[in-house]
Amino acid sequence: MPQQTLDEYIATSGQKTGWWSNFPAYIRSLLQAWYGEAANEEEGNCCYRWLPKTTGDHSHLATSYEMLDGKVRGYLLFGQNPAAGSTNSRMQRKALEQLDWMVVRDLYEVESAAFWYKQPGFGPDTKPVDSSKIKTEIFLLPAAASTEKEGCFTNTQRLIQWRDKAVDPPGDARSDLWFVYHLGKRLKELYAGNDAPKDRPLQALAWDYDSEEPEPGSRILDEPDTLLILKEINGYYVRRSNQEDKESGVDQVYTLRDAPHVPGFAALKSDGSTACGSWIYSGVYPEPGNNRAASRISDGYTFLQWGFSWPANRRILYNRASADPQGRPWSERKKYVWWDEEQQKWSGVDVPDFPINKPPNYTPPTGAIGMDAHSGSDPFIMKPDGKGWLFVPRGLKDGPLPAHYEAAESPVHNALYHQQSNPAAKYYRDRPDNRLAAVGDPNYPIVITTYRLTEHHVSGPMTRWMPWLNALQPSLFAELSPELAAERNIKHGEWLIISTPRGEIEARAMVTRRMRPLLVSERMVHQIGLPFHWGFQGKSTGSITNDLTHMVLEPNVSIEEAKAFTCNVRPGRI
Repeated sequence: MPQQTLDEYIATSGQKTGWWSNFPAYIRSLLQAWYGEAANEEEGNCCYRWLPKTTGDHSHLATSYEMLDGKVRGYLLFGQNPAAGSTNSRMQRKALEQLDWMVVRDLYEVESAAFWYKQPGFGPDTKPVDSSKIKTEIFLLPAAASTEKEGCFTNTQRLIQWRDKAVDPPGDARSDLWFVYHLGKRLKELYAGNDAPKDRPLQALAWDYDSEEPEPGSRILDEPDTLLILKEINGYYVRRSNQEDKESGVDQVYTLRDAPHVPGFAALKSDGSTACGSWIYSGVYPEPGNNRAASRISDGYTFLQWGFSWPANRRILYNRASADPQGRPWSERKKYVWWDEEQQKWSGVDVPDFPINKPPNYTPPTGAIGMDAHSGSDPFIMKPDGKGWLFVPRGLKDGPLPAHYEAAESPVHNALYHQQSNPAAKYYRDRPDNRLAAVGDPNYPIVITTYRLTEHHVSGPMTRWMPWLNALQPSLFAELSPELAAERNIKHGEWLIISTPRGEIEARAMVTRRMRPLLVSERMVHQIGLPFHWGFQGKSTGSITNDLTHMVLEPNVSIEEAKAFTCNVRPGRI
Protein backbone atom coordinates (compact mmCIF):
# COMPACT_ATOMS: atom_id res chain seq x y z
CA MET A 1 0.00 0.00 0.00
CA PRO A 2 1.39 3.46 -0.87
CA GLN A 3 2.32 5.92 1.87
CA GLN A 4 1.95 9.20 0.00
CA THR A 5 -0.44 10.73 2.53
CA LEU A 6 -0.50 10.75 6.31
CA ASP A 7 -3.66 8.65 6.33
CA GLU A 8 -2.04 6.04 4.08
CA TYR A 9 0.99 5.94 6.33
CA ILE A 10 -1.18 5.44 9.40
CA ALA A 11 -3.20 2.72 7.65
CA THR A 12 0.03 0.92 6.68
CA SER A 13 1.97 1.28 9.94
CA GLY A 14 -0.75 1.35 12.59
CA GLN A 15 -3.36 -1.16 13.72
CA LYS A 16 -7.08 -1.05 14.33
CA THR A 17 -6.83 -3.17 17.48
CA GLY A 18 -4.36 -3.23 20.36
CA TRP A 19 -2.18 -0.40 21.61
CA TRP A 20 -0.91 0.48 18.14
CA SER A 21 -4.37 1.87 17.49
CA ASN A 22 -2.91 4.98 19.17
CA PHE A 23 -0.43 5.38 16.31
CA PRO A 24 -2.29 8.42 14.83
CA ALA A 25 -1.75 10.35 18.09
CA TYR A 26 1.95 9.52 18.11
CA ILE A 27 2.77 10.48 14.51
CA ARG A 28 0.64 13.64 14.61
CA SER A 29 2.28 14.72 17.89
CA LEU A 30 5.69 14.05 16.36
CA LEU A 31 4.92 16.26 13.36
CA GLN A 32 3.64 18.94 15.75
CA ALA A 33 6.93 18.85 17.68
CA TRP A 34 9.01 19.11 14.51
CA TYR A 35 7.01 21.67 12.53
CA GLY A 36 4.85 23.62 14.98
CA GLU A 37 1.96 25.45 13.37
CA ALA A 38 2.92 24.14 9.92
CA ALA A 39 1.86 20.68 11.12
CA ASN A 40 -1.76 21.88 11.15
CA GLU A 41 -1.79 22.59 7.40
CA GLU A 42 -3.95 20.00 5.61
CA GLU A 43 -4.32 18.16 8.95
CA GLY A 44 -0.68 17.14 8.91
CA ASN A 45 -0.45 16.04 5.29
CA CYS A 46 1.60 19.06 4.26
CA CYS A 47 4.52 18.41 6.61
CA TYR A 48 4.17 14.64 6.20
CA ARG A 49 5.11 15.13 2.54
CA TRP A 50 8.29 16.86 3.70
CA LEU A 51 9.57 13.76 5.48
CA PRO A 52 12.11 11.68 3.55
CA LYS A 53 10.71 8.29 2.63
CA THR A 54 12.53 4.98 2.81
CA THR A 55 13.38 3.79 -0.71
CA GLY A 56 15.69 0.90 0.12
CA ASP A 57 18.24 -0.27 2.68
CA HIS A 58 19.67 2.93 4.15
CA SER A 59 21.51 1.27 7.05
CA HIS A 60 25.18 2.05 7.62
CA LEU A 61 26.70 -1.09 6.13
CA ALA A 62 24.51 -1.20 3.04
CA THR A 63 25.15 2.52 2.51
CA SER A 64 28.88 1.77 2.47
CA TYR A 65 28.49 0.11 -0.93
CA GLU A 66 26.43 3.04 -2.17
CA MET A 67 29.34 5.21 -1.05
CA LEU A 68 31.85 2.96 -2.82
CA ASP A 69 29.82 3.29 -6.02
CA GLY A 70 29.91 7.09 -5.82
CA LYS A 71 26.23 7.52 -4.94
CA VAL A 72 26.87 9.21 -1.57
CA ARG A 73 28.63 12.58 -1.59
CA GLY A 74 28.84 13.54 2.09
CA TYR A 75 29.17 11.77 5.43
CA LEU A 76 28.96 12.87 9.07
CA LEU A 77 30.62 10.59 11.64
CA PHE A 78 29.71 11.12 15.29
CA GLY A 79 31.98 8.93 17.39
CA GLN A 80 32.01 6.18 14.76
CA ASN A 81 35.09 4.66 13.16
CA PRO A 82 34.17 2.53 10.11
CA ALA A 83 37.77 2.55 8.84
CA ALA A 84 38.62 0.13 11.66
CA GLY A 85 35.41 -0.67 13.54
CA SER A 86 33.03 -1.73 10.78
CA THR A 87 32.93 -5.11 9.09
CA ASN A 88 35.17 -5.43 6.01
CA SER A 89 37.13 -2.35 7.08
CA ARG A 90 39.38 -2.49 4.04
CA MET A 91 36.31 -1.95 1.85
CA GLN A 92 35.09 0.75 4.24
CA ARG A 93 38.28 2.75 3.74
CA LYS A 94 37.90 2.45 -0.04
CA ALA A 95 34.34 3.71 0.28
CA LEU A 96 35.45 6.75 2.28
CA GLU A 97 37.80 7.64 -0.57
CA GLN A 98 34.82 8.15 -2.91
CA LEU A 99 33.18 10.91 -0.87
CA ASP A 100 33.35 14.61 -1.69
CA TRP A 101 33.44 15.54 1.99
CA MET A 102 33.27 14.00 5.44
CA VAL A 103 32.87 15.48 8.91
CA VAL A 104 34.47 13.48 11.73
CA ARG A 105 33.62 14.43 15.31
CA ASP A 106 35.73 12.53 17.81
CA LEU A 107 38.05 12.83 20.78
CA TYR A 108 41.14 11.92 18.75
CA GLU A 109 42.21 11.59 15.13
CA VAL A 110 40.83 8.11 14.53
CA GLU A 111 41.48 5.94 11.49
CA SER A 112 38.42 7.30 9.69
CA ALA A 113 39.93 10.79 9.84
CA ALA A 114 43.47 9.71 8.89
CA PHE A 115 42.94 7.14 6.11
CA TRP A 116 43.74 9.74 3.41
CA TYR A 117 47.42 9.88 4.40
CA LYS A 118 47.96 6.72 6.45
CA GLN A 119 47.07 3.03 6.31
CA PRO A 120 47.78 -0.21 8.19
CA GLY A 121 51.49 -0.97 7.97
CA PHE A 122 54.08 -3.33 9.34
CA GLY A 123 57.41 -1.73 8.58
CA PRO A 124 59.49 0.18 6.04
CA ASP A 125 58.15 -1.85 3.13
CA THR A 126 54.58 -0.68 3.68
CA LYS A 127 53.33 1.12 0.59
CA PRO A 128 52.56 4.78 1.38
CA VAL A 129 49.16 6.29 0.68
CA ASP A 130 48.97 8.43 -2.46
CA SER A 131 46.84 11.25 -1.07
CA SER A 132 46.65 12.94 -4.46
CA LYS A 133 44.28 10.18 -5.61
CA ILE A 134 41.87 10.63 -2.69
CA LYS A 135 39.33 13.37 -3.34
CA THR A 136 37.59 13.32 0.06
CA GLU A 137 37.83 16.59 1.98
CA ILE A 138 37.81 15.81 5.69
CA PHE A 139 36.78 18.14 8.49
CA LEU A 140 38.01 16.84 11.86
CA LEU A 141 36.12 18.58 14.67
CA PRO A 142 36.98 17.98 18.34
CA ALA A 143 34.13 16.49 20.35
CA ALA A 144 33.28 16.62 24.05
CA ALA A 145 33.67 13.46 26.10
CA SER A 146 30.78 12.06 28.12
CA THR A 147 31.99 13.79 31.30
CA GLU A 148 32.15 17.13 29.47
CA LYS A 149 28.46 17.42 28.59
CA GLU A 150 25.11 16.75 30.19
CA GLY A 151 22.28 14.70 28.79
CA CYS A 152 20.78 11.25 28.95
CA PHE A 153 21.55 7.85 27.51
CA THR A 154 19.57 4.65 27.27
CA ASN A 155 20.64 1.00 27.27
CA THR A 156 19.36 -2.44 26.34
CA GLN A 157 17.56 -2.53 29.69
CA ARG A 158 15.44 0.37 28.33
CA LEU A 159 16.68 2.52 31.20
CA ILE A 160 17.18 6.24 30.55
CA GLN A 161 19.71 7.76 32.93
CA TRP A 162 20.82 11.37 33.13
CA ARG A 163 24.52 12.16 33.00
CA ASP A 164 25.67 15.33 34.71
CA LYS A 165 28.46 17.43 33.28
CA ALA A 166 31.68 17.48 35.30
CA VAL A 167 33.90 19.97 33.43
CA ASP A 168 33.97 22.05 30.26
CA PRO A 169 35.46 20.32 27.21
CA PRO A 170 38.94 21.59 26.30
CA GLY A 171 39.68 24.16 23.61
CA ASP A 172 37.28 24.11 20.67
CA ALA A 173 35.74 20.78 21.61
CA ARG A 174 31.95 20.92 21.86
CA SER A 175 29.10 18.50 22.58
CA ASP A 176 27.29 16.72 19.75
CA LEU A 177 24.19 18.61 20.81
CA TRP A 178 25.98 21.95 20.40
CA PHE A 179 27.22 20.97 16.94
CA VAL A 180 23.87 19.75 15.61
CA TYR A 181 21.95 22.66 17.08
CA HIS A 182 24.22 25.37 15.70
CA LEU A 183 24.50 23.63 12.35
CA GLY A 184 20.71 23.66 12.18
CA LYS A 185 20.54 27.34 13.11
CA ARG A 186 23.04 28.27 10.40
CA LEU A 187 21.17 26.23 7.79
CA LYS A 188 17.88 27.89 8.71
CA GLU A 189 19.52 31.31 8.41
CA LEU A 190 21.03 30.36 5.05
CA TYR A 191 17.66 29.34 3.56
CA ALA A 192 15.45 31.86 5.38
CA GLY A 193 14.82 34.10 2.37
CA ASN A 194 14.36 31.41 -0.28
CA ASP A 195 11.04 30.95 -2.06
CA ALA A 196 11.66 27.46 -3.44
CA PRO A 197 9.13 24.86 -2.21
CA LYS A 198 11.99 22.43 -1.47
CA ASP A 199 13.28 24.82 1.21
CA ARG A 200 9.96 25.08 3.06
CA PRO A 201 10.61 22.06 5.37
CA LEU A 202 13.80 23.61 6.72
CA GLN A 203 12.17 27.00 7.10
CA ALA A 204 9.20 25.56 8.99
CA LEU A 205 11.33 23.35 11.26
CA ALA A 206 10.88 24.17 14.95
CA TRP A 207 14.44 24.84 16.11
CA ASP A 208 14.61 27.09 19.17
CA TYR A 209 16.56 25.55 22.02
CA ASP A 210 18.68 28.49 23.15
CA SER A 211 19.41 28.56 26.87
CA GLU A 212 17.88 31.56 28.58
CA GLU A 213 21.05 31.95 30.63
CA PRO A 214 24.53 30.42 30.15
CA GLU A 215 25.58 27.65 32.50
CA PRO A 216 27.11 29.24 35.63
CA GLY A 217 30.89 28.91 35.60
CA SER A 218 31.11 27.62 32.02
CA ARG A 219 33.11 29.42 29.35
CA ILE A 220 30.75 28.01 26.68
CA LEU A 221 27.99 30.59 26.49
CA ASP A 222 25.88 29.17 23.66
CA GLU A 223 25.24 25.54 24.72
CA PRO A 224 21.59 24.68 23.96
CA ASP A 225 19.12 23.94 26.75
CA THR A 226 19.17 20.17 27.26
CA LEU A 227 16.13 20.18 29.54
CA LEU A 228 14.13 22.09 26.95
CA ILE A 229 14.97 19.38 24.41
CA LEU A 230 14.04 16.70 26.95
CA LYS A 231 10.71 18.49 27.39
CA GLU A 232 10.05 18.29 23.64
CA ILE A 233 10.93 14.59 23.64
CA ASN A 234 8.60 14.02 26.62
CA GLY A 235 5.77 15.95 25.02
CA TYR A 236 3.77 19.06 25.84
CA TYR A 237 0.37 20.62 25.25
CA VAL A 238 0.07 22.89 22.22
CA ARG A 239 -3.54 23.77 22.97
CA ARG A 240 -5.35 23.12 26.21
CA SER A 241 -8.68 24.24 27.60
CA ASN A 242 -9.09 25.39 31.19
CA GLN A 243 -12.38 26.43 32.77
CA GLU A 244 -12.13 30.02 31.50
CA ASP A 245 -11.26 28.81 28.00
CA LYS A 246 -14.28 26.51 27.95
CA GLU A 247 -16.56 29.41 28.82
CA SER A 248 -15.04 31.63 26.13
CA GLY A 249 -14.75 28.83 23.58
CA VAL A 250 -11.10 29.69 22.90
CA ASP A 251 -8.22 27.32 23.76
CA GLN A 252 -5.02 28.52 25.37
CA VAL A 253 -2.19 28.17 22.84
CA TYR A 254 1.36 27.43 24.04
CA THR A 255 4.92 27.33 22.79
CA LEU A 256 7.52 24.76 23.82
CA ARG A 257 8.93 27.13 26.44
CA ASP A 258 5.68 27.99 28.25
CA ALA A 259 3.61 24.84 27.58
CA PRO A 260 2.52 22.40 30.30
CA HIS A 261 4.25 19.02 30.03
CA VAL A 262 2.15 15.98 29.14
CA PRO A 263 2.28 13.40 31.96
CA GLY A 264 2.80 10.47 29.55
CA PHE A 265 1.96 9.11 26.12
CA ALA A 266 -1.63 8.30 27.10
CA ALA A 267 -2.29 12.07 26.97
CA LEU A 268 -1.17 12.45 23.33
CA LYS A 269 -3.86 13.33 20.78
CA SER A 270 -4.22 13.09 17.02
CA ASP A 271 -5.91 16.49 16.65
CA GLY A 272 -2.77 18.65 16.81
CA SER A 273 -3.29 19.67 20.44
CA THR A 274 -0.16 17.86 21.69
CA ALA A 275 3.45 17.70 20.55
CA CYS A 276 5.90 14.91 21.36
CA GLY A 277 9.36 14.22 19.98
CA SER A 278 9.28 10.49 20.82
CA TRP A 279 6.19 8.88 22.32
CA ILE A 280 8.07 5.87 23.71
CA TYR A 281 10.02 8.21 26.06
CA SER A 282 6.99 10.25 27.08
CA GLY A 283 6.71 10.45 30.85
CA VAL A 284 10.44 10.92 31.44
CA TYR A 285 9.90 14.64 32.19
CA PRO A 286 6.23 14.90 33.21
CA GLU A 287 6.43 18.26 34.98
CA PRO A 288 8.93 21.05 35.63
CA GLY A 289 11.60 20.01 38.11
CA ASN A 290 10.86 16.30 37.73
CA ASN A 291 13.47 14.86 35.37
CA ARG A 292 12.89 11.19 36.13
CA ALA A 293 15.99 10.16 34.19
CA ALA A 294 18.04 11.97 36.85
CA SER A 295 16.33 10.24 39.78
CA ARG A 296 18.70 8.09 41.85
CA ILE A 297 16.48 6.68 44.61
CA SER A 298 17.36 3.01 45.06
CA ASP A 299 14.37 2.02 47.20
CA GLY A 300 11.92 -0.75 46.37
CA TYR A 301 11.96 -4.20 44.84
CA THR A 302 12.07 -2.97 41.25
CA PHE A 303 13.87 0.39 41.78
CA LEU A 304 11.10 2.39 40.10
CA GLN A 305 12.70 5.68 41.14
CA TRP A 306 16.12 4.93 39.66
CA GLY A 307 16.16 6.44 36.18
CA PHE A 308 13.21 6.01 33.83
CA SER A 309 12.48 2.79 31.97
CA TRP A 310 10.61 3.33 28.74
CA PRO A 311 7.76 2.99 28.11
CA ALA A 312 5.90 4.41 31.14
CA ASN A 313 8.71 3.40 33.56
CA ARG A 314 7.80 -0.30 33.27
CA ARG A 315 10.70 -2.51 34.29
CA ILE A 316 9.30 -5.66 32.65
CA LEU A 317 7.24 -5.46 29.47
CA TYR A 318 3.99 -7.42 29.12
CA ASN A 319 4.02 -7.93 32.90
CA ARG A 320 0.29 -8.81 32.87
CA ALA A 321 1.61 -12.25 31.89
CA SER A 322 3.03 -12.64 35.43
CA ALA A 323 -0.56 -13.30 36.56
CA ASP A 324 -2.87 -16.09 35.40
CA PRO A 325 -5.97 -15.38 33.24
CA GLN A 326 -7.96 -14.66 36.43
CA GLY A 327 -5.42 -12.01 37.48
CA ARG A 328 -3.83 -14.07 40.28
CA PRO A 329 -0.01 -14.38 40.52
CA TRP A 330 1.28 -17.61 39.05
CA SER A 331 3.60 -17.77 42.04
CA GLU A 332 2.87 -16.11 45.37
CA ARG A 333 6.59 -16.06 46.11
CA LYS A 334 7.41 -14.30 42.84
CA LYS A 335 4.23 -12.24 42.45
CA TYR A 336 4.79 -9.20 40.31
CA VAL A 337 1.54 -7.73 38.91
CA TRP A 338 -1.97 -8.82 39.91
CA TRP A 339 -5.62 -7.76 39.88
CA ASP A 340 -6.72 -6.07 43.11
CA GLU A 341 -10.37 -7.07 43.43
CA GLU A 342 -11.06 -4.65 46.26
CA GLN A 343 -9.69 -1.61 44.42
CA GLN A 344 -10.83 -2.89 41.01
CA LYS A 345 -7.49 -2.17 39.37
CA TRP A 346 -4.16 -3.78 38.52
CA SER A 347 -1.48 -3.47 41.17
CA GLY A 348 2.00 -4.81 41.85
CA VAL A 349 5.66 -3.99 42.30
CA ASP A 350 5.95 -2.61 38.76
CA VAL A 351 3.91 -0.26 36.58
CA PRO A 352 1.24 -2.56 35.06
CA ASP A 353 1.68 -2.96 31.31
CA PHE A 354 -2.07 -3.24 30.86
CA PRO A 355 -5.15 -0.96 31.05
CA ILE A 356 -5.22 -0.25 34.76
CA ASN A 357 -8.97 -0.72 35.28
CA LYS A 358 -9.67 -3.54 32.82
CA PRO A 359 -10.77 -6.59 34.87
CA PRO A 360 -9.52 -10.09 34.03
CA ASN A 361 -13.01 -11.25 33.09
CA TYR A 362 -13.56 -8.48 30.50
CA THR A 363 -14.81 -9.85 27.16
CA PRO A 364 -14.65 -7.55 24.12
CA PRO A 365 -17.90 -6.92 22.26
CA THR A 366 -18.16 -7.77 18.59
CA GLY A 367 -16.54 -5.12 16.39
CA ALA A 368 -14.54 -3.54 19.22
CA ILE A 369 -11.46 -1.53 18.22
CA GLY A 370 -8.36 -0.29 20.00
CA MET A 371 -7.65 -1.75 23.42
CA ASP A 372 -11.36 -2.51 23.80
CA ALA A 373 -10.78 -5.38 21.35
CA HIS A 374 -8.53 -7.21 23.84
CA SER A 375 -9.92 -9.34 26.62
CA GLY A 376 -8.90 -8.96 30.23
CA SER A 377 -6.59 -11.98 29.92
CA ASP A 378 -4.63 -10.85 26.84
CA PRO A 379 -1.24 -9.54 28.07
CA PHE A 380 0.48 -8.68 24.79
CA ILE A 381 -1.02 -5.26 24.22
CA MET A 382 1.13 -4.30 21.20
CA LYS A 383 -0.16 -7.26 19.19
CA PRO A 384 -3.43 -6.84 17.29
CA ASP A 385 -4.95 -9.86 19.06
CA GLY A 386 -3.20 -9.46 22.43
CA LYS A 387 -1.70 -12.94 22.23
CA GLY A 388 1.89 -14.14 22.41
CA TRP A 389 3.08 -15.34 19.00
CA LEU A 390 5.29 -18.35 18.34
CA PHE A 391 5.67 -17.33 14.70
CA VAL A 392 5.79 -14.12 12.67
CA PRO A 393 3.02 -13.96 10.05
CA ARG A 394 4.35 -10.78 8.44
CA GLY A 395 7.20 -8.32 8.69
CA LEU A 396 10.22 -10.63 8.74
CA LYS A 397 11.92 -11.40 5.44
CA ASP A 398 13.07 -14.79 6.68
CA GLY A 399 10.10 -15.81 8.81
CA PRO A 400 7.70 -17.07 9.92
CA LEU A 401 9.66 -19.55 12.09
CA PRO A 402 13.35 -19.62 13.03
CA ALA A 403 15.57 -22.18 11.33
CA HIS A 404 19.18 -23.24 11.74
CA TYR A 405 21.50 -22.06 9.00
CA GLU A 406 25.24 -22.37 8.80
CA ALA A 407 27.24 -19.17 8.51
CA ALA A 408 27.95 -17.78 5.05
CA GLU A 409 31.46 -19.15 5.45
CA SER A 410 31.55 -22.55 7.14
CA PRO A 411 33.91 -25.53 7.19
CA VAL A 412 30.95 -27.93 7.28
CA HIS A 413 27.64 -28.46 5.51
CA ASN A 414 24.34 -27.83 7.27
CA ALA A 415 23.49 -31.07 9.08
CA LEU A 416 19.82 -30.15 9.57
CA TYR A 417 18.66 -28.84 6.19
CA HIS A 418 19.60 -28.93 2.55
CA GLN A 419 19.62 -25.13 2.66
CA GLN A 420 23.17 -24.27 3.73
CA SER A 421 22.80 -20.61 4.80
CA ASN A 422 20.06 -18.01 5.00
CA PRO A 423 18.59 -17.63 1.49
CA ALA A 424 17.29 -14.15 2.27
CA ALA A 425 20.60 -12.74 3.56
CA LYS A 426 22.50 -10.07 1.62
CA TYR A 427 25.76 -11.63 0.45
CA TYR A 428 27.13 -9.06 -2.04
CA ARG A 429 28.71 -11.96 -3.93
CA ASP A 430 29.15 -9.81 -7.03
CA ARG A 431 31.53 -7.44 -5.26
CA PRO A 432 35.25 -8.09 -5.89
CA ASP A 433 36.08 -6.70 -2.43
CA ASN A 434 33.77 -9.17 -0.67
CA ARG A 435 35.09 -12.57 -1.74
CA LEU A 436 33.63 -15.45 0.27
CA ALA A 437 35.17 -18.84 0.98
CA ALA A 438 33.21 -21.81 -0.29
CA VAL A 439 31.77 -24.35 2.14
CA GLY A 440 34.57 -26.62 3.31
CA ASP A 441 37.24 -24.64 1.43
CA PRO A 442 40.55 -26.34 2.37
CA ASN A 443 42.35 -22.99 2.08
CA TYR A 444 40.25 -21.62 4.97
CA PRO A 445 39.45 -24.55 7.27
CA ILE A 446 39.46 -22.72 10.64
CA VAL A 447 36.49 -20.99 12.28
CA ILE A 448 37.21 -17.48 13.53
CA THR A 449 35.22 -15.25 15.86
CA THR A 450 35.81 -11.68 17.12
CA TYR A 451 35.03 -10.09 20.47
CA ARG A 452 35.80 -7.28 22.90
CA LEU A 453 38.11 -6.91 25.88
CA THR A 454 37.26 -5.27 29.19
CA GLU A 455 40.14 -2.84 28.87
CA HIS A 456 39.23 -1.45 25.44
CA HIS A 457 36.12 -0.10 23.73
CA VAL A 458 34.97 -1.26 20.26
CA SER A 459 37.64 -0.26 17.69
CA GLY A 460 39.58 1.54 20.43
CA PRO A 461 39.08 5.24 19.56
CA MET A 462 38.55 6.15 23.22
CA THR A 463 40.97 3.69 24.81
CA ARG A 464 44.07 3.25 22.61
CA TRP A 465 45.18 6.74 23.63
CA MET A 466 45.14 5.78 27.35
CA PRO A 467 48.59 4.55 28.51
CA TRP A 468 47.25 2.72 31.56
CA LEU A 469 44.75 0.75 29.47
CA ASN A 470 47.41 -0.01 26.88
CA ALA A 471 49.62 -1.32 29.66
CA LEU A 472 46.90 -3.82 30.56
CA GLN A 473 46.19 -4.87 26.95
CA PRO A 474 49.14 -3.70 24.84
CA SER A 475 48.61 -5.44 21.50
CA LEU A 476 46.42 -7.54 19.27
CA PHE A 477 46.50 -11.26 19.94
CA ALA A 478 44.82 -14.37 18.59
CA GLU A 479 43.64 -17.12 20.91
CA LEU A 480 44.17 -20.65 19.61
CA SER A 481 44.19 -24.12 21.08
CA PRO A 482 47.38 -26.04 21.95
CA GLU A 483 46.34 -28.63 19.34
CA LEU A 484 46.14 -26.08 16.54
CA ALA A 485 49.36 -24.39 17.71
CA ALA A 486 51.20 -27.74 17.59
CA GLU A 487 49.72 -28.60 14.19
CA ARG A 488 50.85 -25.27 12.67
CA ASN A 489 54.10 -24.91 14.65
CA ILE A 490 52.94 -21.67 16.30
CA LYS A 491 54.57 -20.73 19.61
CA HIS A 492 52.86 -18.90 22.49
CA GLY A 493 53.78 -15.21 22.45
CA GLU A 494 55.23 -15.28 18.95
CA TRP A 495 53.70 -13.88 15.77
CA LEU A 496 51.17 -15.53 13.49
CA ILE A 497 49.43 -14.48 10.30
CA ILE A 498 45.66 -14.84 9.91
CA SER A 499 44.26 -14.89 6.37
CA THR A 500 40.78 -14.83 4.83
CA PRO A 501 39.63 -14.22 1.24
CA ARG A 502 39.53 -10.49 2.13
CA GLY A 503 43.16 -10.19 3.24
CA GLU A 504 45.75 -10.91 5.91
CA ILE A 505 46.72 -9.46 9.29
CA GLU A 506 49.25 -10.34 11.98
CA ALA A 507 48.89 -10.81 15.73
CA ARG A 508 50.60 -12.31 18.75
CA ALA A 509 49.71 -15.93 19.50
CA MET A 510 47.96 -16.73 22.77
CA VAL A 511 47.92 -20.51 23.09
CA THR A 512 45.17 -21.35 25.56
CA ARG A 513 42.74 -24.06 26.60
CA ARG A 514 39.96 -21.47 26.29
CA MET A 515 39.91 -22.39 22.63
CA ARG A 516 39.18 -26.07 21.99
CA PRO A 517 38.84 -28.13 18.82
CA LEU A 518 35.32 -29.26 17.92
CA LEU A 519 34.40 -32.67 16.53
CA VAL A 520 31.84 -31.92 13.81
CA SER A 521 30.55 -34.58 11.39
CA GLU A 522 33.41 -36.89 12.35
CA ARG A 523 36.08 -34.30 11.56
CA MET A 524 38.13 -31.98 13.78
CA VAL A 525 37.31 -28.29 13.36
CA HIS A 526 39.65 -25.74 14.94
CA GLN A 527 38.55 -22.29 16.05
CA ILE A 528 40.41 -19.10 16.97
CA GLY A 529 39.33 -15.80 18.50
CA LEU A 530 40.53 -12.21 18.07
CA PRO A 531 39.57 -8.95 19.78
CA PHE A 532 39.00 -6.03 17.39
CA HIS A 533 40.29 -2.95 19.26
CA TRP A 534 43.40 -2.01 17.27
CA GLY A 535 44.27 0.13 14.27
CA PHE A 536 47.03 2.37 12.92
CA GLN A 537 46.26 5.37 15.17
CA GLY A 538 46.75 5.92 18.90
CA LYS A 539 49.44 5.14 21.44
CA SER A 540 49.01 1.40 20.88
CA THR A 541 48.71 0.25 17.27
CA GLY A 542 48.17 -3.06 15.56
CA SER A 543 46.40 -4.90 12.78
CA ILE A 544 42.74 -4.18 12.09
CA THR A 545 40.82 -7.37 12.82
CA ASN A 546 37.86 -6.18 10.77
CA ASP A 547 40.06 -6.22 7.66
CA LEU A 548 39.44 -9.98 7.74
CA THR A 549 35.65 -9.88 7.98
CA HIS A 550 33.20 -10.06 5.11
CA MET A 551 30.08 -8.06 4.36
CA VAL A 552 27.17 -10.47 4.74
CA LEU A 553 24.05 -8.90 6.24
CA GLU A 554 20.96 -10.51 7.70
CA PRO A 555 17.85 -9.59 5.69
CA ASN A 556 15.76 -7.57 8.16
CA VAL A 557 17.91 -4.84 9.69
CA SER A 558 21.27 -5.54 8.00
CA ILE A 559 23.25 -6.74 11.03
CA GLU A 560 26.59 -8.12 9.92
CA GLU A 561 27.51 -11.79 10.22
CA ALA A 562 31.03 -11.02 11.44
CA LYS A 563 31.11 -13.29 14.48
CA ALA A 564 31.57 -16.55 12.58
CA PHE A 565 33.58 -16.93 9.38
CA THR A 566 36.57 -18.96 8.20
CA CYS A 567 40.31 -18.33 8.03
CA ASN A 568 43.72 -19.92 7.99
CA VAL A 569 46.78 -19.35 10.17
CA ARG A 570 50.53 -19.75 9.85
CA PRO A 571 53.52 -18.66 11.94
CA GLY A 572 55.43 -15.49 11.07
CA ARG A 573 54.82 -11.84 10.19
CA ILE A 574 53.60 -10.05 7.11
